[in-house]
Amino acid sequence: MGKVSAIIQDPNFDQPFWLSKAEYQKSVVLSKSSSPDDAVLFFSLLCGYNDVDVARNTADVLNELITTDEILIRGGIAFEDKDKMILPGCCCGLESWREVLEAVINKENVWLGHDPYPSVEYVDHMVRIWSDDFSGAIRKDLTEQEIQKMYYIEYDRDDLIKKLQSIETDLLDFYKHSFEKALWMVEDYHKEMLFLQYCKWFRVYPKD
Repeated sequence: MGKVSAIIQDPNFDQPFWLSKAEYQKSVVLSKSSSPDDAVLFFSLLCGYNDVDVARNTADVLNELITTDEILIRGGIAFEDKDKMILPGCCCGLESWREVLEAVINKENVWLGHDPYPSVEYVDHMVRIWSDDFSGAIRKDLTEQEIQKMYYIEYDRDDLIKKLQSIETDLLDFYKHSFEKALWMVEDYHKEMLFLQYCKWFRVYPKD
């Protein structure tokens, strides 16, 4: 059965001097299993992509973040099955992950990025996530060679909905088990306020 993951992509921004140095990765999965390095890369992308200057002390950076109501962060949902993987295209953001869930529930199209243009097809009770614009609805200039290179990952629709719903748990677990620990030097007030903003940014709702 295929899997889905919450990911960030290309976290190639300056890292705060007050966090441990993390080695660059092309993409990072956010979940309970994320490492401290993953958290540093997430924080660096969060700040860099939203023009938050990290060359300041901890409190100044956190104060700006906790007063930012909306953010953009490069990434989204990764779809994977055996030797196949479909990553978000350019200009897709993890902050919009719920739109993918809502689209599958309502059997609608959803933006998954461009160059390529991952797209969704509904076939009876199955959902196919295509690696590119299989229908040619957006890419009018598709060549026969490009069409032949396309592939899809197929999911039972009910199962995909459950997997997408579990992204909420993954994002909350990432914060608790990785992100918060990486910010061990941050005082409790900023941690609490940042968590509230994190939940707002990503539309996640803690059960407790």
